[in-house]
Amino acid sequence: MSRKNKVEGLEMDKDNILKISVVMCTYNGAHYLQEQLDSILAQSYPIYEIIIQDDCSTDETYAVLEKYAAQYPVIKIYHNETGLHGINGNFFSAMLRAQGDYIAISDQDDLWEKDKLKLQAEAIGDHLLCSAFSIPFSTTGYPVKIDKRVPNTHLIRNTYICELPGHSMLFRREILDYIQGGEVLPLYYDWQIMNAAAAAESIVFLNKELVHFRRHADAATASVPVDNNILSNGAWHYVLLSLFHHRELQKQVRRRFATVLPFLEKLPFDTVSRKEAIYMSELQLQHGPVVFLKKVLFFLKHSRQLFHAEVHNPVIRMLRAGFFVFSCGYYYRGLIKQKIK
Repeated sequence: MSRKNKVEGLEMDKDNILKISVVMCTYNGAHYLQEQLDSILAQSYPIYEIIIQDDCSTDETYAVLEKYAAQYPVIKIYHNETGLHGINGNFFSAMLRAQGDYIAISDQDDLWEKDKLKLQAEAIGDHLLCSAFSIPFSTTGYPVKIDKRVPNTHLIRNTYICELPGHSMLFRREILDYIQGGEVLPLYYDWQIMNAAAAAESIVFLNKELVHFRRHADAATASVPVDNNILSNGAWHYVLLSLFHHRELQKQVRRRFATVLPFLEKLPFDTVSRKEAIYMSELQLQHGPVVFLKKVLFFLKHSRQLFHAEVHNPVIRMLRAGFFVFSCGYYYRGLIKQKIK
């Protein structure tokens, strides 16, 4: 007879409980940290360990962590002493501390729904990664925009922009064997995790709101370019900017795919998605009229895999796909020297 563990009124078979390590990174988050820790500790699914690594905070963050660690043995706190600081360096090194078979990423200032881990643990199955909706909110008047369209998790789309934020992810720890630290490739940790799973064609997305992520001027992601709705600034702005700054933007595209291509080539997955993404990456590193035509044909063929969400009108979808040879640089407009508004 299998052993039983009663958690929040639910009978759970211990033999089937996933060993989940929650990994959180902190930096000057004392003001919001307690609320998020409480939402994690209130999960209806048992947590194997909570790894929290602080990146040299100058406020009371570490004091808050020490207080919680003393009260809850499941919490293990660390200083980031790797010399690799910032969001990327801190998360890459913190994730390596995890001893569980699965990792759930947490930001310091978000809030989790009570059944977040339970629902993701039930859904992930044999997949490498499970994600769900995260809904923005603000208590400071910071502007928020809610997009409830199911995001595109295909590899081709996500080489350009990561559709699944790290704080929404539950993934198998083995993914860490496939990614490369930020000091090796200048690619965000969640982009690498997402694209490794997408290359394996092993992502499941839950159409549920499981995370509430806080938007405020001091948030780590406040300055990270995220453009799920590329037409949000207006169609003409999008078209004219893509055309007028095409040459500068294409330089950024080539620079981007100079790092994307070696990442994809080192992945061990023999999938159609990976092969197609490698071919596209190789095209993006080239230029000339013949290559231009090859890009247009590729984007037309893969029109359903290019955009944030399904474009149901086939005419509009094909027009956008044909124009993608110009508009793919729009994602990197913040990187060119000219000030673009």
